Amino acid sequence: QYIGKAAFLDFVRADAERLRLWSDLMMNLVHQQIERELDLLTDSPAERYRRVFERSPQLFQLVPACHIASYLRMRPETLSRLKKQG
Repeated sequence: QYIGKAAFLDFVRADAERLRLWSDLMMNLVHQQIERELDLLTDSPAERYRRVFERSPQLFQLVPACHIASYLRMRPETLSRLKKQG
């Protein structure tokens, strides 16, 4: 089913707890987006790797290294070397 934007906003605004949850969700999403932008703007491959690993170590267990390397703007070999360095 589909709910329009106006109906959804009416639903969220009708209850203080829903509004608080929606606000928290939006703040978390904005924070995550800013972190991703910082990852991509960081010049050092080692620093990009460190930022992502500290924030989401489980990612490295769930996502193939070639995809992580692509996200971090580095070759898979570079990512492998950085992982070995610890």
